[in-house]
Amino acid sequence: MISDQHGIATIVKCRIMTEQLHQMNISYNPKEDRLLLRVSSKGGDEFRLWLTRRYTGMLANILKQELAKYGGEPALASSDETRNMIKGGALKQSYEGDNASFPLGESGVLAFRINCGEAGEGVLRLELLPEQGQGISLNLNKTLLYMLHNLISQGIDQAGWNLSNHSRESLNVH
Repeated sequence: MISDQHGIATIVKCRIMTEQLHQMNISYNPKEDRLLLRVSSKGGDEFRLWLTRRYTGMLANILKQELAKYGGEPALASSDETRNMIKGGALKQSYEGDNASFPLGESGVLAFRINCGEAGEGVLRLELLPEQGQGISLNLNKTLLYMLHNLISQGIDQAGWNLSNHSRESLNVH
């Protein structure tokens, strides 16, 4: 679980409303053989996306390529901002799943497309979208990019998927 107490990232839905990121969580559902990514906003919305093995592999690869632009996992893991977030309990807080509003539906949507680009200096815009309809767009600074990659890596390990582009390196550097 990742929690952003600093209001660094934003969630954009429908390109109309922007909310601050509150928490992210990933869990493996063995019955579906999928990961469930839950992203909550400070405004009380929770966005749920189901990630298949194939989609998760593509997402992990994109995140790893983006991390490489900033010196890779070790460089971002050892940055002051990342260390401060970890010391502040960003990875240890329980996910607060009592949100009342589910803009993508309570059961979530199946992620199908990934778009990414720059949303400003050092900020990645990462869009996780279904085949049709609304998805979410995350604006991630370098630290949250690292944290999301770490979260996805943990999900891959939970699922036991052994993806070729996945490395346990992100879980061992702190």
